[in-house]
Amino acid sequence: MDNVKVEKLSNGLTVITDFVPTVESVLVGLMSAVGSINENENINGISHFLEHMAFKGTATRTYTKIAEMIEDIGGDINAYTSKDHTFYYTKVLKEYLENGIDILADIIQNSVFDEVETEKEKNVILQELYNSLDTPDDIIYDYFAETAYPNQAMGRPILGTEESIKSITPSKLKQYIKENYCADKLFLIVSGNMEHNKVIELAKKYFTNLIPAGNCAIPKSKYNGGYFKKQKDLEQIHLMIGFESSNTTDRKKLFAENVLNNVLGGGMSSRLFQEVREKQNLVYTIYSAMNNFRDTGCMYIYTSTDTEKINKVIDATSKEILKVCENGITEKELERAKVSYKASLLMGLESTSVRMRMLGRQMQHYGKLIPISENVELIDSISLQDIIMTANRVFSSTPTVTYLGNVSDVYDMDTIKSKLLK
Repeated sequence: MDNVKVEKLSNGLTVITDFVPTVESVLVGLMSAVGSINENENINGISHFLEHMAFKGTATRTYTKIAEMIEDIGGDINAYTSKDHTFYYTKVLKEYLENGIDILADIIQNSVFDEVETEKEKNVILQELYNSLDTPDDIIYDYFAETAYPNQAMGRPILGTEESIKSITPSKLKQYIKENYCADKLFLIVSGNMEHNKVIELAKKYFTNLIPAGNCAIPKSKYNGGYFKKQKDLEQIHLMIGFESSNTTDRKKLFAENVLNNVLGGGMSSRLFQEVREKQNLVYTIYSAMNNFRDTGCMYIYTSTDTEKINKVIDATSKEILKVCENGITEKELERAKVSYKASLLMGLESTSVRMRMLGRQMQHYGKLIPISENVELIDSISLQDIIMTANRVFSSTPTVTYLGNVSDVYDMDTIKSKLLK
């Protein structure tokens, strides 16, 4: 990514341009290093609520006008909220770069938060929440987070709760922006066919009302682990088992964990898929994945199966974890996992949306951009011994176990812990 430039404006806004001459579009993104972990319990869900309201009208544009302005030029506009950041973005043809920057600047700086529209949007977000509650393989992630990080913002749902959503008002939204949506926590990222100097010129023109700095301290998150089961009349039991992993600051540890994750449950050739699905035919879906943040991390396994098979799935999963801890992995597995990891990084560079998110996350976590060659070298340096050490470190932590379904006969926490003992 040799064509990336970073420049900080006098108002504190960081601008990142990523020149990709082979495309005819530009992806304009505005990332706020603010997410649900910035919320206290009383305003849980406000980051996500704010994302919805940003498109509901500004001082000079109605929500209909915003939609029409984007669609008149063949563009798309969207946003998403996560635990530790929120992204607003629009994709337009390169000749409409100014339109894209203008619209994003407007919705961030000049949203009116009309009381009527706020009340209407509450109903939309509540329907989104109810939909999640009715979707087992969705809501179990919230139960898992709450169990792994009890009584912490990291453990609270991104959508919020019914009570907290209903309590949000225009004044709370305005106060949240004032305290958190500050220039020093915002990144304007443009990936595609454009000139850096033109982006800087437009950023200076349109981002004129940003608050330089505010009160957006992020509380520390601490992994705890624990046990949770919820009875619900379902055809299957849904299960998540997780362990503490590293934060994002130590990239060598982080990359070793990702390689381990690929071997354990990262694809069709992974140990869990081959053993639990292909050989024992106990499940349809099983995989492992990673969640890593600035001060905490978690590796987790998700699966679902018939009620009478769930304990057999845990038996098989525990055995695969112990095998890795005791015997490590093969050279072939290591190389396959490393190639897979590198491929995901390098192939992602073919997408401007992936490039945009990667640049924003690097600036958020490291305060600088990491050359892709440096990451590839780190991945290549991971050894078989690194994987054994990583597995024993991760899987010796207190597990987080979450069940959802007909849970009367599932293993308790002590039984699961005993199966993970070497």
